[in-house]
Amino acid sequence: MTQTECAVVLGSGLHSDGSATEVTRLRALAAAEFALHRPMKLILSGSRSLTDPGTHGKTEASAMQEIVIAQGVSSDTLLLEDESLDTLGNAIFSARRFLCKENPGTLFVITSPFHMERSLFIFRHVLGAKWTVLAHEAPEWSGETRQTHAATAMARAREFFENIEPGDVEACLAKLVQSNQAYRDKVA
Repeated sequence: MTQTECAVVLGSGLHSDGSATEVTRLRALAAAEFALHRPMKLILSGSRSLTDPGTHGKTEASAMQEIVIAQGVSSDTLLLEDESLDTLGNAIFSARRFLCKENPGTLFVITSPFHMERSLFIFRHVLGAKWTVLAHEAPEWSGETRQTHAATAMARAREFFENIEPGDVEACLAKLVQSNQAYRDKVA
């Protein structure tokens, strides 16, 4: 059986009109370039941030879909994960919706440099040892200010996975729903 090779690109917010923020746009452009040079399925991951009311009707995944298609990526290679509100959700919902149905192989995570260490940690824990999870960095946005919070976010991620076996996607989902009201409302 052939091992799966695919990539996931993580959204980073939308403007009030539903257009991609600069960080989301840079990640989508990096994903398009990657997919054009190394054809594979591309999971576009993200609903919207917790502070986005969503009145524009778009998700980060759909905004990124428009960007990558405009760059020449075939829509046949795109998978939309449009439920997640954060990096934990990106990993858990991408795994449940798409990756658990595949023969484990290699997953490339496409995100910003400041976000990469935590993203790799989360995806590796959600998917377990059967998957090889590798980085493909998007360019860092010149106005990025979230790097100062990376250590705190990483500590929260480590705490989230305490007492969860790597690869136990359902335990990850249960803890996500239990620990975040927004996910309880989505999954209910």
